[in-house]
Amino acid sequence: MNDANMWLLVQNAFWAGIAALGFAVLFNVPVRTLFACAVCGAIAYATRTLLATSAGLSMEAATLAGATLVGFAAVLFSRPLHVPAPVLVMPGVIPLIPGALAFRTMIDLLNLSAAPAADETLVAIAAVNSFKTALIIGAIAAGVAIPSLIFRRRRPMT
Repeated sequence: MNDANMWLLVQNAFWAGIAALGFAVLFNVPVRTLFACAVCGAIAYATRTLLATSAGLSMEAATLAGATLVGFAAVLFSRPLHVPAPVLVMPGVIPLIPGALAFRTMIDLLNLSAAPAADETLVAIAAVNSFKTALIIGAIAAGVAIPSLIFRRRRPMT
């Protein structure tokens, strides 16, 4: 990865952190956790982008790795901040949501329903986009759940 691409990744990770920060404010998380939420969002986006572009992983696998890393970071940050890990995880995975792909899926399904006859190309495109969207959402859910299951606390956090 050259310097220009690295700088672009840093900029995009910064804006992903800002997006996570905005959702953290929307979710009304404690003020002391806002910085950690922004860091989690930036980590998620940077990890997914690096693995998808540089390592050549699929977007689904890169999203799983990004969500898992954010889950571990949230567990790590949650203990000193005295908050449950989901307080940091939920805003942190917002940059991983496949909004454009989900929108494209809905457009494809609308095109398929508006077609006078079943076109195999439209069916294939809609099926592939639907499956990719579902896999990415499932990867986010699994990535968030894995660290919480590994580091489950046996006593209340007070």
